[in-house]
Formats: sequence, structure tokens, C-alpha cells
Amino acid sequence: MILLLTTYCLLGVMKPLHTAFLWHMHQPMYKDPITGVYTMPWVRLHSIKGYYDMISLLEEFPEVKMTFNIVPSLIIQINDYADGKAKDVFWNKSMKPAVDLSFEEKKFLLDNFFMCNWGTMIQPHNRYWEIFKRRGMRQLTEDEISYAVKTFSTQEYLDLQVWFNLAWFGYKAVEKDKALSELMKKDKNFTEDEKRYVLESQIKILKELLPTYKRFQDNGQVELTISPLYHPILPLVYDSDIAKRCMPWARLPNRFYHPEDAEEQIKRGVALYRETFGRDPSGMWPSEGSVAPELIPYFQKEGIKWIATDEAILLNSIGGKKEDLLYKPYIARFNNAEINIVFRDKGLADLIGFTYSKNPPERSKNDFVGHLSSIQNYLSGSNEDHIVSIILDGENAWEYYPDGGRRFLSSIYKELSENKNFKTVRIGDYIEEHKSLRVIDNLYTGSWINNNFKIWIGADEDNKGWEYIRLTRRFLVEKLKDSKVSKEKAKEAWEEIYAAEGSDWFWWYGDDFSSDNDAEFDRLFRAHLEKVYRILNTEPPEYLKVPIIRVEEEIHPEEPIKFISPYIDGLNTNYFEWLGAGYCREKLTGGSMYHSEEIVSAVYYGFDLNNFFIRLDIKGKIEEQIEKNMDVSIHIFNKHRYKVDFALKTAEEGKGRYKLYKTEDGITFSLFKTNKTIAIKNIIELAIPFKDLNLETGEAVNFVVEFKRENIELDRYPRYKYLTFKVPDENFEGIMWSA
Repeated sequence: MILLLTTYCLLGVMKPLHTAFLWHMHQPMYKDPITGVYTMPWVRLHSIKGYYDMISLLEEFPEVKMTFNIVPSLIIQINDYADGKAKDVFWNKSMKPAVDLSFEEKKFLLDNFFMCNWGTMIQPHNRYWEIFKRRGMRQLTEDEISYAVKTFSTQEYLDLQVWFNLAWFGYKAVEKDKALSELMKKDKNFTEDEKRYVLESQIKILKELLPTYKRFQDNGQVELTISPLYHPILPLVYDSDIAKRCMPWARLPNRFYHPEDAEEQIKRGVALYRETFGRDPSGMWPSEGSVAPELIPYFQKEGIKWIATDEAILLNSIGGKKEDLLYKPYIARFNNAEINIVFRDKGLADLIGFTYSKNPPERSKNDFVGHLSSIQNYLSGSNEDHIVSIILDGENAWEYYPDGGRRFLSSIYKELSENKNFKTVRIGDYIEEHKSLRVIDNLYTGSWINNNFKIWIGADEDNKGWEYIRLTRRFLVEKLKDSKVSKEKAKEAWEEIYAAEGSDWFWWYGDDFSSDNDAEFDRLFRAHLEKVYRILNTEPPEYLKVPIIRVEEEIHPEEPIKFISPYIDGLNTNYFEWLGAGYCREKLTGGSMYHSEEIVSAVYYGFDLNNFFIRLDIKGKIEEQIEKNMDVSIHIFNKHRYKVDFALKTAEEGKGRYKLYKTEDGITFSLFKTNKTIAIKNIIELAIPFKDLNLETGEAVNFVVEFKRENIELDRYPRYKYLTFKVPDENFEGIMWSA
């Protein structure tokens, strides 16, 4: 039960309590750097909901001042949508006429088009709720999804396409566009034209969004602030060993020490703000409220007047009682540089983010105002002005409010407009008008989450990510010593390094947080690093093709149990030919967010004493895959590393060719042999002599199969693991039978 605080001071006239909201608006980079496709829809969908609602609601409350922090990577993506450069996978599946949806596309819809809050965004709409209940209100298995596909009509798939996109519109979009309101009332039996209207309305809002924020900035009601370019944890980019200050127990990766990258992320963020909003920013929200004293000179150099972080950073910096310290700005100093800094009231922010959505709006409003009154009463004995900084995410909370937060926010804004005990302010204005004399000479190093960096470093997965960035960056620096690399290529490669330094990838590594999209975030992180190598015409290291995250659903292949000697003709000649081979026929790719259909249905592998045999069964008709002009690579490695390359085109044994490459550093491959023992007809079969792989009896060998088009990886098998075997000796079959 929420406690309503009603203590008010009756002695004299109290100074108004300055109340500052900072809504932090941020999305990860969802654009696949290899394919250019946006793999997730969250920039588009949060834009038509929280981002549009939050700024539009202020039209009703012109006296309310507000601060919004808009992360540069979000600005980049909003602009891509507004300019027609971004079409995400979900958009493409939505646009396709329902009558033309393939079986795999219908599976995608049933698997992914309920990704919203069930209670507030699905259940209120009869048709959407009906389809969801019939589909099954839980995470379905592959077999369950495949079965469910057959139970829905074309009209129901069309209604699902419409509802997933319609349900994400926030209250302001629906209030302003009566056609959207009428479609919600219609509920079902939508037409393709109506679906098109819904999707076009989304793009219309995306086009208006940033100009609307700029308009509110220019009229003085709103202050806009910025974060570093790709939302990195600045202290860790500056020096990963800084984490030892607040995490002395942590096992850290090899040191990542690049102050110049931290400086560039700040500089580029400021430049994008200037380009977008027509002026220099006054304030900056360091990503995740992450601060360290060494960063202060970089903020000052780029003209930043103030930053913000969490109350725990303040209390760890100077000690003392929260109520006596929190509600005022400070100056943080390092060497000869300084920056103004405010600290958020975590309790008030968490009430909005996690508690008030579960309670009636009026009760929540009264409780919130009661807390502000309690703070004001405590501070009433002071002659100074005070500021309460309420800083939290500007999008994630609103899915949990039954009405998107409209009634709660409206009641809060109305109260703050009319109640003379409170005065809403833009943080930059308050700092400009209240020069602080309070100095912090030793700013605590940490973030707004548990005042440390545990989310982003220290776990095995986090540390591996930092190591991969370190190695890729080192490779880039070495390559740039070659004068043949153009400035354009160098700039493009550095962009991928900066993107990989973003905090979002590390948020999902380790055991702290998880989502339905963990595998996709992992893949995108590694894709940014892979792109660095591809820009410089170098094969990416094999480890970048292997997921960092631990996957719950393990691949359990059947291992070889006897020698085989198949005839390499590209045909499944007889049942016994591959009997005894190892095979894997599970769903090998995983991650429905990226792949809508698979290329391979099964991988078989085995050997005799002299050769390693591989068979690939293509899903569907092999002719259809051949028409896609794909290339296949088989990576084989243990203490040696090899790669087999061939084009996916029909070839009989002796007429086809595969090329065998080897590498010493895992990056540069050199061709050393061409073999003819490959055939592609109904299936793909090939034989690779053990002697060509320099393998010895008893050695463990890992391999993975990769499909590419124009050097862009389309898929790999298995996706999350390797297939493994040991080079046999003449006793292999006897050992297997005795086992």
C-alpha cells in the first residue's frame, strides 16, 4: 500500500521546491552493420508511444518545464526512419499482404507479434486478445508454433499484423488521429488499405518527432540534453581498470585503456546534438549515469555545463545524510577542470518507474506530491533554494500503465502547475541561476545502478566482449599504419569500434538481465566488430562468429559410431551410405529475430581412416537455394585452422571444386590447395583428406558451416556451437561398440 504523506509546514511561507524531471530516452543500435537491415522494431514502436506522448502531453501544460535526454544513437535511428532509410524486419513482415505470407512468415508473426505488455496492450482489444489466447499465452515451442500456424485464417493474420502495430500507438497519436481511434473501435476484419494507413501513420510521427522536440526547446519549455555518441560506459572506455575502485572483488578483462575513445564519444555526441537541434547542449547524461573524475576535463572541453548521476554517487563521494545533501547542485573538480553536477532522487524515480503503474492515478499523484511535500518540509528551515532531480527512463515505464501513463502524468503536471509550493524547472536554468559553492574534489567512480559497473564488466561474457573490442581495435590501429587504407575506410571502421563500445551489448551479457532478444543483441555486437575486418578486406576471426552468450538450448548432435565411405555424387544413393555418421537435425539456427527460414535441414559428418566427410541436406528444393548465388565456407580448427570454400552450384564429383585455405593468425587466410572431391545435386557431399588438414590420430576437431552471399554471412550451422569429433584410429569402431 502506498503511504500518503500529508505533513505540511504552517509556519511562514516556504520557498517553492524546484522540481526537475529528466526523462532519458534511449534505444540500442538495431541496424545490422553487415546487411543494413534493422532487425528489431523498438525505435519505431517506442517513438509512436512514449517518445511522442511525452512531448505532446506538454502542450496541455505550458507552465511545466521539463528536461529530456535524447541519446545520439536514438537520433540516428529516428532520422533513418524519417528519411526512409530504415525498414525493420517486423515492418517488412507487417507490410506483406496477409494472403501472400509464407509458412515461415506466419510462424514469425505468431512468435513475435505479441511482444508488448499483455495486460495493457493486448487484453483491452478483443480481437488481439482472442488471437493471443488461441495462439497460446506463453512461449511456444517450435512444434507448437508450427501447429498453430495452420489454425488461423488469412483474415486473422491480417488482423494480427494490424493489431501489433496499432496497439503500440500512444494516447496522443490516437487522440490526434481519429482514423486510428476508429480502427481500434472496429477491432477486426481490417483491410490491407487500413493496415497500410496504420504503418504510414507511424512514419508520419517519426518524421515529426525530432522537430517537435526542437520546437519545445526553442520556445523555452523544454531543455534537451545529450549522451555520448553510442551510449558507452565512459569510465570503462577510458580505462577498464577503473572498475577496481568500486568493484575491488571483480575479475576484470585485459586492460582496455583508451581515453581518446571516451573523448571522441563525447565530442561526437555534442556534434550530433548541434546538427539536430541547432545549438550547443548545456547538459549531458553520461550513459547509465556512469562517472569518474578523469572524465571531467572532457566534459568541460566540449562545453558541457552540467551532468547528472545517481544519489549513491554523491553519498559515496562526501558522506552524510541524504536529506541534507541531495537537493542541491555541486561542482565536481579534477585537476584544473570542473563541471556542475546534480544527483537524482532514486526513490522518487523508482516510484514512477515501478510502483505507480500498479495503483490508481489519483492515489499515485497524491503519494508523489506527498513525498515532495515531505522533502520541502524537511528543508523548510534553510534559506537556500533546493532542487529535486527526478531522473528515469522516458519510455519503458509506460507499457505498464493501463492508459500509457496519461492520467498519472496529467494529474502530476496539473498539480505542479497550480500548487505554488512547487516550481518545475529545466536543470540547466536552475544551475545557471544558482551558482553552487559546494565542491566535490574526489567524485566517486560508479553508475546509477548499484553505484558500480557490475552490469557491464566482470562476468565472463562481459569480459569476453571487452577482449573482442580490444583485439579488433588493435587490429584496426595496425592496419591503419598502412597508407593504402583510405580516409573513408578508416572513418567507417572507427564507427564500428565506437558502436561496439556501446553499453547495450553488455547489459544483456552475464546473469544480470535477460530478454527474448539476447541472442540478437549478441549477434549485432559481434557484427560491428566483424564489419571492421570486412571494411579492411580481411576475413573476420572465427571467434567473432561464435556467440558469447550461454545458450540454454544446447545442440545435441548424434556422434559418429562407425567408419563410413560414401560415394561423393551429390545423391542420397542408399540408406547405408551414411549409416553410422554423426548428424544434427535439430533447429540449428535459433534466434527467430534474425532468421525467418533455414537453409540447411541436416548436417551429417563422419570419416574413414583417411578422409573427413561432410553432407549438407538443403531445406526445400536445392535449385531454389542455388538460384540465390550463395557461397559456402566450412571452418575447421583445433591447433591448426583451415577453411573450405565453394560456390553453391550444381556439380558432379570431379567437375566441382573446393578451395582449401589455412591461417596462422585466424585473420589472414592463404589458399594452398584445390580439391575435386565434392558433388552438389540433391544434397551436398564432400571429402577432405586428413593429411590436407595436418590432423593426427586422437586430435579433437571443431567445425562449423557458413553460408554467404557477396561476403555477407546469411547463416551458420550450428549457430551457437561447433560440431566436434576426434580423428579416429583403426580401433575406433571397436571402441564405439564396446562403449
